[in-house]
Order: sequence, then structure tokens, then C-alpha cells
Amino acid sequence: MLDNFNARKAGIPDKRSRSASLDTRPAKIPHLLSHSPDLSRPPSTRSTLPIEILDSVLRCVQSRNDLASVIISNKHLSDVAVRIVYHSIRLEKPLESIVCLRTLSQNSRLALLVRSLDIHWPNLSHPTANLYSLALRAFRNTSSLNSLSIDVPADFHPWNFNTCSFQLKKFTTSFPCDQSLISFLETQPSLLDLTLRGFNSNPAEFSFNLNTFNLNPNPIPFSLSPDAMPRLSCLRAIHASFEIIGSILKGRPVTQVSMPLYADCVGRSLDVLKLASEPIERLNLISFDPNAPLHLLDEIANRLPDLEALHVVILLAQCSDTMLEALAPSLKKFKSLQYLTYMSAICSDEVSRDDEENIAAMWHQCCPTLKTIILPMGKVWFLDNSKWTCLEDAE
Repeated sequence: MLDNFNARKAGIPDKRSRSASLDTRPAKIPHLLSHSPDLSRPPSTRSTLPIEILDSVLRCVQSRNDLASVIISNKHLSDVAVRIVYHSIRLEKPLESIVCLRTLSQNSRLALLVRSLDIHWPNLSHPTANLYSLALRAFRNTSSLNSLSIDVPADFHPWNFNTCSFQLKKFTTSFPCDQSLISFLETQPSLLDLTLRGFNSNPAEFSFNLNTFNLNPNPIPFSLSPDAMPRLSCLRAIHASFEIIGSILKGRPVTQVSMPLYADCVGRSLDVLKLASEPIERLNLISFDPNAPLHLLDEIANRLPDLEALHVVILLAQCSDTMLEALAPSLKKFKSLQYLTYMSAICSDEVSRDDEENIAAMWHQCCPTLKTIILPMGKVWFLDNSKWTCLEDAE
């Protein structure tokens, strides 16, 4: 103590004072390039990049095997990669499908990551009861699912989704258009996009000959409640009859429709398009009417003059350059048509490139709003500086 007193009196700081004074001095900040890292510490496995950037980068990885390698290589990247792998699942091979469905049924954490599920089993007939049970257990866990596609044979009876809690925005199915399907659709108020690939009549009753072709001669009644699917905006009915299409469109804000046209009910099929609460903007038609080239464009224009896009595929009729030129007056009735596809499965004679260019110019003269035209030979024509140009030439 006496030594400390004498030292302070002489103006010499003691050890504690010297230490304190050193601590109060500003520390020198070493230059980043001259700083040598501590090589004794292992490098961090946690990325300094934000999760959003890692997610964007890993979504560019196309190979599932590469994503699997990421999952097992790094714990931090694993969480991001797992979300991507389970976000969208497509099941095709039976064994792989069973393994995946078993995982989803047993691991609810992974099942919650699934947003899109595509089951593609077109050749899997007569499924076992165990497969039904396994699929249902998996569906019950995928409560965050918003897109579901099921493509199975006609004898594959629909699953009972009553115990599932997911709310779909997009649904594609090959199930028959029967009461089971109606019951499910009425539990999906968030549905925006619906594709029906199933038949709604007995395949043994299909009617077709040289003059007509009808996949729904005796359709099953399809009574959908008015409150079902209040937000539906897109309907694709691949084989359905006009009665089903009308039941779905009535009072709903559907603006995009794909549907078949059969020879004995073309007018009635087109009439139901006016039942939607919003004007139809895009229409895709597959025609089984041998007389379609003579009247179809005119029938459509009379009912839907405000169409923006029209795509027609004619399966049982021939198209020639003379016939295509004769269709030009019908186009005058369209007010806003921008995109037109008019294709035929058979042509009486090959329409030359020059003929197609003349037809495109003639159609545009009758319908000035047209921007893109696809004619029967499959060539794409577009308006470029007031001249119709073939996409093949532009490439």
C-alpha cells in the first residue's frame, strides 16, 4: 500500500492503473486483407447467404439426384433442399409411388411441405385395398396441398376425400363425372382451375360412325349445387357432355374453357358457354363434327363476339385453302380476337406457304385485332410491322 502511495505521489502509475489505461485506449482495427484467419477453427457449415437466395439457387437444380446430394451434404442446405423436393411430387412408377406415399403417411412434417401432387398411373388397373388405404393416409397428412392431379384407369374408383382437410386451387382428375366427384367438388370453395378427363357415360354406349362421334350418348346426371366452387375461373372438360359443362359454368366467373363438340349437339354445347357469370375470354374446342368447317366459326362468333383467344382442332373434316378463305367473313363478328388457331387432322390438299400467308392477311383484314394465327398445316403466323410473317422464317 505504501509503495502504491509513493508511486502515485511521484506520478508513476501502478500495474492496475497501467492496465486500465491500456484498456481505455482505442483498439486498432486490422485491415481485412492483412488479417490472418484462425486456421485452427473448423469452417462454418452455415451459409452467409439469405434463405431466399439459397432457395432460388436450389430451385434451378433440375436433377432430383443432385438435390438429394445437397440434402445429405450439409444440414443448413438440407432444410432448404427438402422443402424444394417435397414441394411438387409426381408419382408414376408403382414401387416408387408406394415408398413415397408411405413416407407421407408416416411423416406429417414432410407431408405438410407438399403443395402439388401428381399421381400418374394410367396403366395401373384393379388397385388393391392396401393401396387405397395407403393413399388416403397420405392425403390426410398433406393438408397444405393446393394442386392435385390424378390420372388413373376408368375402373379406378375415386378415393373418398371426406377425411382430408386440404383446400385445392387446381384439380385434375380422370375420375368419372358422377356423384362422388360432385361431393368432393362441393367441398372446395377455393378451386380456381378444374380439369375433368373422365367420361360421364358408360364406354359400352359410345356412338360413332362415318358421320358422327359421341362419347356421351347417355350422360349421367351431374347436379352441382349453385354455391359450389364460387371462384372457379378455368374449366377443361376433355370428354364431358354439354350438360356437365353447363352445370359447372352456370353462375360462376369462368373465363377460360376447353371442351369437346359432338356433331349432334354443337349448338347446345356452345349455348352453355353463355351461362358463366363472366364473359368467356379464351376458348379451346376439339370438334368431332364432320361439318364443322362450314359453320363452326360463325356459330362461335354469334355467341361469343368478345373472345380474345380461340383455338379449334377439327378431327373429322378436311380443310382446303378455298374453305379457309370462305371463313373470312365470319371473323368480322369478333371484336377483340387476338389469337386464333384453326387446325385440322386431315387436309384435302396441302396448303402452300404462300396460300397460308394470303389467308392470314385476308383473315386479318376481316378481324384487325388478330395478332397470331395458326393454320391447319401447323405454321405460326404473326403480325410484324404490318406484314404477316411465318415463325419458321423468323427463326
